[in-house]
Amino acid sequence: MKNLKDYEDEIYKCSRCGLCQSVCPVYKATLNECAVSRGKFNILNGIIKGELNLNSTVKKYLDLCTGCNACHDFCPSKIDVKEIFTAAKAEYYKTNSISFFEKIINSYTLFKVGLLSGRIFFSVYRFLRLPGIIKYFDKFFCKAGILGKRLLLLNSLANCRYKNRLRKSKHKIKKAVYFEGCFNKYINKENEEAVKNILEESNIELIKKDFECCGVSYLNDGNIEQFLSLLNRNLKKLDTEYDYVITDCASCYETLKNYKLYSSKNSAKKLSDSVIMVTDLIKNFTFEAVKPYRITVHKPCHDTYDFIDIVKNIKGIEYIEAKDYDKCCGFSGKFALKNQEISRKIAKQKAQNYIDEQADFILTTCPACQLGLNQGITEILAENGKEKIPEVMNLFLFLAKYCKTV
Repeated sequence: MKNLKDYEDEIYKCSRCGLCQSVCPVYKATLNECAVSRGKFNILNGIIKGELNLNSTVKKYLDLCTGCNACHDFCPSKIDVKEIFTAAKAEYYKTNSISFFEKIINSYTLFKVGLLSGRIFFSVYRFLRLPGIIKYFDKFFCKAGILGKRLLLLNSLANCRYKNRLRKSKHKIKKAVYFEGCFNKYINKENEEAVKNILEESNIELIKKDFECCGVSYLNDGNIEQFLSLLNRNLKKLDTEYDYVITDCASCYETLKNYKLYSSKNSAKKLSDSVIMVTDLIKNFTFEAVKPYRITVHKPCHDTYDFIDIVKNIKGIEYIEAKDYDKCCGFSGKFALKNQEISRKIAKQKAQNYIDEQADFILTTCPACQLGLNQGITEILAENGKEKIPEVMNLFLFLAKYCKTV
C-alpha cells in the first residue's frame, strides 16, 4: 500500500474547483469546507510539505467522509479520493497514540462479542414476539427521544421473518463459496435463507465456510493491520475448490474484489477475480410479485452492479425512481458512530425522498444501508407520524418472500 507522500502528485492535481461540494453528502449537511475533498486536500498538502501535523484533529476531518466516492465520479481529474484518505488515516495510526474510543471501535474482539451478543439478543427478542409489539407502538417510541429511535432501529433488524421454502434442486455443475457477511451471519439469517432459496433455481452448489468479517470498516478507517489480519484469516478458510465466491452484500463485494490489491498471495487474486454478486446469477431469472406492489430502490455506494433492471423486470410491480436513489444514505458503518448527528441528517433527507413517492418497499443490497434508511425514516416519524412509511428490505428477501419465478 502507498504512503501518503506517494499521493503528492494526485493531491496536486486537485484544482480546488469546488465541484465536489455539489455531490458530497457530508458537505451538504454541514457546509463545513473541511468535510469536502478539496478542503481535506488543502490539509493533506500542508502535511506533506511539513507545515501541518497529522494529529487527532486532522483525523477527525478525514473521518468526515462516508466513503461514497461521489466526489471521485464527479471530479474532472478523476482523483481517487477514497484511496488517498485511507492512506492518510493509515499513516495516522502508525504515527499517533490512539484514543480509548478509537481502540474500542477498532477492536475486532469487541466487534465479534457485540455480534454474538446481538445474535442471542435477537433470538430472544423474536421468541418473545417483540418486533410486532414495538412496531405497533412505533409512533410512541419515535417521540421518546434518541433511545426510542435507537430501539426502533434495532427493531427494524428483527422485524423480519422468513422461512426457507426450498424448491426442487436441479443438477449442480458449478461450485460457489458463499460469503454471507456479518449481518447475515449473526443478525439476519433470513437474508441468507432467501439467497439459498432463490439459487435453488440455478445450477450452483453453495459451499458454506465460517468466514470472518470482510474488513471493510477497518480498511475505510485506515486500520490496515486489522484489515490484513482479517484478509489472511479469510483466505485460509478457502481450502476447497470453487468456481465462484458469491455474496449478497454490496460492501462485502467491493472489499473482496480489492483483496488482491493488498495481498500478493495467489489465493487473494483468485478470490478477487472470482467474487460475484448474487445478482449476477439471477439477472436472467423472471420474477413475478404475488401482489401489485409499488417498488423503489436504494443503490448502495459500493454496488458496482446495477441491480435496478432486476427490479424493473419483476412482473406485477410498479417501479418508481426516487430522487437521489443512488446517493449515500449517511450510515457508512463507523461514520454513523463518530458523526451521529450528521448521519441522521443525511439519512432523514434520503428517507423523505422515498416517503414522497408513496412506495410500499425500498429495496437495497446492503445491510448497512437498510440501517441508514430506517434511521432516516425514524427521524421523520418522530416529526410527523402520519406519513405513509415504506418498508426497507433486502432485494433477495423480497424476491424470495413476495415473488415467484416464472
